[in-house]
Amino acid sequence: MIDRFTVGTEIVFMKNAFILLYFVSLMSFFINCEKPSVGNLINERIQNPFDTTQSLDIYFATTRDRHPMAMKSCSNSFYTSNKGEGLRFGSCQVNVPAHHAIGSLDFANLGSKDKFFTFLDSKEFEEHDFIKQVSKSSQNEIILFVHGFNVGFEESILRASQIKYDMKFQGDIIVFTWPAGSKDESLLGQFFIKDTYQSNYKDALASRINFNEFINALEKTKKKVHIIVHSMGHQIALPTLSGIGKNKSSKIIGELILNAPDYDSKEFYEIVPNLIQVSERVTLYCSPGDNALLASQKVNGGRRAGMCSRYSGIDVINVNEVDDPVMGIGGLGHGYYSSRPILTDIYQVLLGVSVEKRLFIRKSGSGNSEAYILRK
Repeated sequence: MIDRFTVGTEIVFMKNAFILLYFVSLMSFFINCEKPSVGNLINERIQNPFDTTQSLDIYFATTRDRHPMAMKSCSNSFYTSNKGEGLRFGSCQVNVPAHHAIGSLDFANLGSKDKFFTFLDSKEFEEHDFIKQVSKSSQNEIILFVHGFNVGFEESILRASQIKYDMKFQGDIIVFTWPAGSKDESLLGQFFIKDTYQSNYKDALASRINFNEFINALEKTKKKVHIIVHSMGHQIALPTLSGIGKNKSSKIIGELILNAPDYDSKEFYEIVPNLIQVSERVTLYCSPGDNALLASQKVNGGRRAGMCSRYSGIDVINVNEVDDPVMGIGGLGHGYYSSRPILTDIYQVLLGVSVEKRLFIRKSGSGNSEAYILRK
């Protein structure tokens, strides 16, 4: 006669032994499983090394007016420096030469493709088709670039292509290009820079609603959006993102990267909590030797955020050592955002490296206006 108690005990013992063996095997797997190195992770991220001349598609959304008599193309003559109605969408195919110097935009309609930037093709999209086009990319990250004062359409697109190539950024880069630049293209018109500044400032303010619409549209792509802003472009991006952060609890922006913000420092201080609310991290590159911001301070009557001040929760990095005009002359000290030192740091920012662990960054003194310094 079978002892049911004995059989039941054996079954329970075997079941417990099996469970124990399963967990031991599982723990052994995780202990012996080799974790991927940082190098392997970066190698997996970089599919296109950008080590040869490339034809890159640069997407754009613009508030610029189109010239009715000009031929459709990616040109200043077609996308003017006047404010248009609503948003227009498109893409420009750009030849990016392998032999260009970092930060340079050597442009030529004719010449060696390995030495000169060239526009190859252009397309226009309706908003739905634009979002669909951007969404189909296999990469899950986007850089949205907002340019600054006195930048024509062509320069904004070429600059974006240079940034994408030099940083080996694998995702799409999109330019929000607003009607910056002189309304008068003559030499006399270029001379009156103050008139251009005031005109650009007015058009920047008028582009805020359109920028807000575009941010909402980009959410439909379901991709992580990083934003790089320069100079007067902050007059568009910062109030818009502050408004979103004030009304939303989710972080819809990945890295928010601010370069030489031409924005009142007191107003910036007030919106910092909203910017932190909407972004995973905020990085601000500043320089007290920025002559363009010193001029802006005289015009606007207030210190600019890009001249270096500490803001709680923001990585403020003084770049004066790597881009300071000699004895206050020889340059504006304002265009550093596309240079090798800054792109090297932004590359690390996009990888998620903490500021104090990045190359060439050192902590600033406790009494200084910035928190960190980018070393020469």
